[in-house]
Amino acid sequence: MRERIVEVFGPAYLDRVVRVDGPILDASQGPPLDLGVDGEWASRGGAGLELVDPEGFTIAIAVPADWPGPRGVVRLSRSPRTGAQGRRKLAALSWHDDLGGMGAGFAAALGGRLTSALGPETDPVSQTVAGLLERHRVVHQPLRVLDHAADWTLLITSGRFGDKFPVGFRGCHAALDAHLLASFAGPCDLRIVAGLSNEQSAPLLTAAGARVRLFAPTIRNMLDRAKPVLEMAASIDVLCCNQAEWDAQEDREEIAWRVSILAVTAGARGARVQFTLPDGSSAVLEAPALERDHPPRDTNRAGEAFAAVLVQTLLDHGWDATRGVVEPSLMRSALDRALAAGALVIDRLEFGFPTAAEITSALEAQKSSRAPW
Repeated sequence: MRERIVEVFGPAYLDRVVRVDGPILDASQGPPLDLGVDGEWASRGGAGLELVDPEGFTIAIAVPADWPGPRGVVRLSRSPRTGAQGRRKLAALSWHDDLGGMGAGFAAALGGRLTSALGPETDPVSQTVAGLLERHRVVHQPLRVLDHAADWTLLITSGRFGDKFPVGFRGCHAALDAHLLASFAGPCDLRIVAGLSNEQSAPLLTAAGARVRLFAPTIRNMLDRAKPVLEMAASIDVLCCNQAEWDAQEDREEIAWRVSILAVTAGARGARVQFTLPDGSSAVLEAPALERDHPPRDTNRAGEAFAAVLVQTLLDHGWDATRGVVEPSLMRSALDRALAAGALVIDRLEFGFPTAAEITSALEAQKSSRAPW
């Protein structure tokens, strides 16, 4: 069988991961966070980190003695949750640097070629990112943006409480020319566009040559009114996002009607998939998250694991995006495997993804009531 050609367009950056000692928001304010926002420094220095949203809600984090920095006050582009008030105090239990970015995640999970931006070769963060990509054997086509440093993210995670709250500090990817990116799009079996702006994503999704196009948006994509997701929907075969991202989209019904497959994850509540049956009717399939006997270690990368395995399973069983329909038994299998991949990856503390054999073994254990979670 011919090896599948997978192209991935999306960011690879440095994650400075901070594990905190409690939920990021009080449990009375809703389910665990799975939301990314942008940040900018209001001031540098001080004893720890303070994250302040536009309404004044503050998350204060006491950092450990070996914290390498930075320290200070960060302005958040939006609130972690509407109506959050007051001051939330947390203590960092540990930290480490890791490979981040949806582009890096999808490329590693699917063995695809990643095209993403880096700053100049003299930029220390770009050097670190390049080294991490090489360590994880990600085939990489770097596009150098010489007047911007590499992106990095302050990734706050609460481990067993289930929160993931990335605060992104944007550099080279935001400055990357959309038409330059699209010039690298070639013939492929699967093209993934993830974590880029809508302006950058649109030419990649409409470029010829891809048999299947998967779009994995962030909250910024869903809130973009200048270049709305609806304008790109007809060029998307599979759209995967989380519930908070989907809820932020004003044109949900129209988008769901235009894309072939819509998958929305909801953390511990599982996921649902909307798709078209062979008779032309629309179907919705829902499934709970796999049962666990212990809390997650880190919810980072769960979205990429879910989406990658969902589309991989469909393609492995001959799904043809040109027809746009899916047998319900195949979609059930794809959804089950995707949820198992998500359950496995949140038990990892560092960058990496489960193998197909590990996913199969986990599903077999679940069926025989020997749940490994």
